[in-house]
Amino acid sequence: MTTLALIERLNGWWIELTLAKQLFYGIGLVAGLVSLVLMVLSMLGLDHDDAVDALAAPDVTGAHDGDSGGIFSVKPLTGFFLGFGWAGGFALDSGLSLFGAIGCALAGGGAIMAVIVLMFRAILAMRSDGTARISDTVGAVGTVYLTLPAAKASGGQVVVNFRGRQETYAALCAAERAIPSGDKVKVVAVVDTHTVLVEPLA
Repeated sequence: MTTLALIERLNGWWIELTLAKQLFYGIGLVAGLVSLVLMVLSMLGLDHDDAVDALAAPDVTGAHDGDSGGIFSVKPLTGFFLGFGWAGGFALDSGLSLFGAIGCALAGGGAIMAVIVLMFRAILAMRSDGTARISDTVGAVGTVYLTLPAAKASGGQVVVNFRGRQETYAALCAAERAIPSGDKVKVVAVVDTHTVLVEPLA
């Protein structure tokens, strides 16, 4: 079938639809087109985190309150309208009343939205499981990398072992004496996203 013949066939199908069916299928087609664009952008690496609260400021743990699994993100909403349009159109084709079709449309859209939200949250959970958060260092034992000046003076660094990995952070010493390179310390608090407060083990 040539492209022109396909267009003519689709045009004939569209003209024969009732106004209600055109509304439902129109929503489904537009949402499908948006989904296709989002998929292409994702494949090209041009997509982004689109949660409405993605601009939330990070806390000292290095994480933020926003996530891409928010129910009012672009992708979940697109999924809702995709399911809403096609489920409503199919329901009318099956002989249901307009109100019955609306109910089916809402159920179909809600189901697809829920699947997308759960999928994104599962992906984010897997990402966070492998992400080093500075808050996880509290209570962990580390080794002084650069000598720690006394009384919380800046300039020192420590290598901390936690969650099966090693990370290097700027560090402040809680003791009134300097701690030389190679000594063991314990992280007692987080100062900011790059700095920990430590005390000597002995």
